[in-house]
Amino acid sequence: MGYDLSCIVGHVDEELICPICADVLEDPVQASGCEHAFCRACIEKWLKQKHICPVDRLELSPSHLIGASRLMRNMLARLKIRCCFAENGCSALLPLDEFRAHVIACEHNPKVVVVCTKGCGMKVPKDELASHNCVFELREMVQSQINEISELKDMQTHQEMRIDVQRRELELLQYYIAALRSTNPLIRNIGEQLDRYAVMQWGGSLPLARVRTWGSLISTPDSAMHMLVREGLRACGCPMHLVNLMVDRCHEDRWPSGLLTLDSRRENAHRLVQYVTRMLPSLITGKPCIVILNGDNGHMPENLRPTLAMIMIFVDGVDESRPEYELPGDFHSDIRNTPLNI
Repeated sequence: MGYDLSCIVGHVDEELICPICADVLEDPVQASGCEHAFCRACIEKWLKQKHICPVDRLELSPSHLIGASRLMRNMLARLKIRCCFAENGCSALLPLDEFRAHVIACEHNPKVVVVCTKGCGMKVPKDELASHNCVFELREMVQSQINEISELKDMQTHQEMRIDVQRRELELLQYYIAALRSTNPLIRNIGEQLDRYAVMQWGGSLPLARVRTWGSLISTPDSAMHMLVREGLRACGCPMHLVNLMVDRCHEDRWPSGLLTLDSRRENAHRLVQYVTRMLPSLITGKPCIVILNGDNGHMPENLRPTLAMIMIFVDGVDESRPEYELPGDFHSDIRNTPLNI
């Protein structure tokens, strides 16, 4: 790779000729020992096959290559080169370092990319513009995109199948872990702390919510609603091993004592507005759903504070909101600073 010697204007010193490609040096480098000069691309390709200088056969490796001397660079800078499309009408006379960029954009280059003026707006090589068929090319493009979409759909289906398999494996693992935790106090203690951390990490990604109508609360959701809650939890990234636990806690039987019955909720109605609540993705039925985390609600009385978290479903009256105050406590620093009791 070098500059075509036949395009150079005037005399070229022999020292400026690459001994490999026999053209004028392009991006020249020299051997540190014998000082022979080569095009960088030429000598790098050569050294992949042989570790000797192509001129004097002395040992040569890539580490022996250095930049060309200032004298050589100055001599190259004084050379002028004609555009290789001079026969097509280009009269440009250029310094060597401008040659490659000019050739790519030269209006006389038959392969220069131009925009079709027939209506499709596609970019095609100039020498193919006369035979360019907009309808045919657009049809080819559409077909190519259809094929690509089909491949992406197949990949998506495959990935969804893998995710389903992994989800089932994780759920099975969850049952094993639950069995171990029920029989081993040490594992149970560590597991509870890890659950707390996982819920905190997940809850921090959910937007805050504002409940305007606590009277629209659904305290005893049916099995269909439980399934919708499950899908909503999965959709928003709830830790897989906690999905079942969270679904169970959308029924009043699993709520704190201050919320267990309609009467107790009425007695504590003035305190419910103090809850920090977070919004879950809208259920398919369109009913809003919130999660109340233990870590967000350390300011609440014990009879209203969930052990880990609880879920509430409403008929209406719930909006996403922005925090107007700093949340109580720093969930993440709390868990980082809490040692595991092993």
